This record gives sequence, structure tokens and C-alpha cells, in this order.
Amino acid sequence: MKKVKVFIDVYYYKAALSGIRTYITELKSASEKYGSENIEYIFSHDIDKLSNNQLYLNSENQLIRWVFQFNYLIWKQVFLPIKLLKLKPDYLICPDYVAPIFSFKTKRITVIHDSLFWDYPNNYSSIWRKYFISLINLGINEKTHIITTSNYSKKNLLKAINKTTLIDYVYQSFENISIPKRNLESKLQLPESYILHIGSFEKRKDLITLVKAFHVIKKSESNTKIKLVLAGAQVVNGNKKIIKQIKRYILNNDLENEILLPNYITKEEASQYYKNALMYVFPSVDEGFGIPIIEAFSYSLPIICSDIPVFREIANESVSYFNKGNFISLSEKIQTLIDSKDLREELIKKGKNQLNKFSRKNFIKGFENMIIE
Repeated sequence: MKKVKVFIDVYYYKAALSGIRTYITELKSASEKYGSENIEYIFSHDIDKLSNNQLYLNSENQLIRWVFQFNYLIWKQVFLPIKLLKLKPDYLICPDYVAPIFSFKTKRITVIHDSLFWDYPNNYSSIWRKYFISLINLGINEKTHIITTSNYSKKNLLKAINKTTLIDYVYQSFENISIPKRNLESKLQLPESYILHIGSFEKRKDLITLVKAFHVIKKSESNTKIKLVLAGAQVVNGNKKIIKQIKRYILNNDLENEILLPNYITKEEASQYYKNALMYVFPSVDEGFGIPIIEAFSYSLPIICSDIPVFREIANESVSYFNKGNFISLSEKIQTLIDSKDLREELIKKGKNQLNKFSRKNFIKGFENMIIE
């Protein structure tokens, strides 16, 4: 039986931050471990080698960012089609929103992670947003199969993408990584007890609500040893507004020694932060999926989330919810979780059970069900 040949374009890994970066890593690992014997997976680049070159990784230099976008455009619309002509794969998977205009006889599966570009235009540079949405639309035709990350995102994309095309969702996966032998804990100087959030400093993440809630619980003498760690890229596409807002609040409320801002962290460093945290808090006002939820599940952390639809879809009843954007509601949930060991253990147990839905095997089989019909 002739194998189905599937080509996966991972060029964007050079500049991808946490969400797409994790997605590509999981797609590679899942295909290698659980991929069908009837499918041959071909990757455009070695992501291990791409990891060593961090020139384009969230650079604050606008010229470097535009150089990457130019190189990305040339790769996507010139060199990738040439690769397809040469290798003649049956399917092309683009996990980064954008497919080439020409794929010839190769069928296209394009991953569009969410509808945030359409739903929140003010969160992006108007020129860059128009350019990127145009690029997305150029790679979509009636034969394109769009995959997204949740049923919530699917519903939103059906409204946003005004084309006749097939849209399905496949839940992504996460599995713990092996930690190198070097002692990262001492290098990172982790606090004794801390609340954790990992993610880029974007407006929709609503980190200021978490900072304000933390300020409230710090007024209790019983919480003097508890810190807050906000890890992740602080400047996103050159935008410094959110980190400036948070630093200003920290300074005005004498929280310099209480809130840690380690900036962008590696996967190995993130694993240490997860392993040693008291709880994970996810205050976003909108997400396409919310990969930190299943990351925190895998590290046996109790979680508090904003009560947005996608979190209820992904986490179900395995997390504690607070009223979106309400720092008083969030502070009450945090305090309850601090005070109740039983509740923490209950949420950890439920999280472990919920995690079974997001295995690598289920992830790759979701794609393969659309490839081998």
C-alpha cells in the first residue's frame, strides 16, 4: 500500500512565540510517536536547529521583524511551492495561519488558531494586521481545509472568514519534557511560594487584573511569603504598553519585591516554574484555546481561569472560575485556593482526568482522520 505523503511547513518556528511554537513542537512529537504507518511525514525544517537561531524571536527591532516577514513571504509564496512541485506530497499542513497561493495538486490543511485578528483589530498595528489577514485570505480557497483549536474558535472563524471552506477543530496536546541534569531551580532562584502565569504580555491576557487581585491578597498577613510570577515575552511586536502599565502599577503600590517578571523563558525554565508553583491563574478575556491550562494540568497545578466560553470548553469543571475582568472576584478565588488544601487537591485530580482528552495520540489522529478517509 502506497503511503500518503504529508508535508508540514514549520518555517514560522523561527519567530513563533509560545502558542504556535508549542503547537508545532507537539505536532512534530505526536506524528513521530503516534503517526500512522500509512503516512509519511516530511518537515520543511529541523525545528531543533531553528531553536538555536533566535534572531527573529520576538525582536524589539522593527527592521529585524520586517526582514523576517519579507523572508517569510518569499519562503511561503516561492520556495515552498517549489518544494511541493519537487516532492509532490499529497497534503500540505501549514500550522501558522498562512498557506501558499499555489500548492498545485497538493491538498491544503491550514491551521488558523483563533479569530483574534478579526475580533480585536485595535490590538494590532493596522498595517501589519491588514497585511497578515490578506496573506491568510490568499492561501484560502474552496478546497482548503481549515483546522482550528476549539469549537469556540471554529464558531468565531465561520463568522470571520467569509469564504466557502471547510472548518474543523482538533484539540492540541501537551506532554512534559525531560529536564536537563543541570540545576535550573538554583539558577532561576524560584520563590518559596508563588502564583504563576506564563504568556506574552498582550492586552487580551488582562494581566493587570491578576496584578490587582494579587495586591488585594497581599494585604493579608498570612500571605506575606506568597509572590506572583508573570513570565513571558513583555514586548510583543514592538508593543510595550502592557509591560509599562504593569510596572507602573507595581511601582505605585510598592510591589517591586513581590512580583517577579522574568520575561521570555525557555521550555526547560517554564517546566521548573510549573513544577514549583502554588497555583496557575489564567485571567484572559479571550483565547483560541489556552495551552497553559493543559500544561498546568500536566504539572499537577490547581488552576483559576476567567469564565470565558473557551476555558469552560477546554477545562470543564476541573478549574475554579472567576468573573472576567473582576479583580475582586479573582482575589477571592485565589484566597479560597490558598486556604483550602482539599480544594487544591480536588482540582488537581480533576485536571489530571481532563488532561486525557489532550493526548498526543488524539492530536495527531485528529489530523489523520481528515487525511485518511
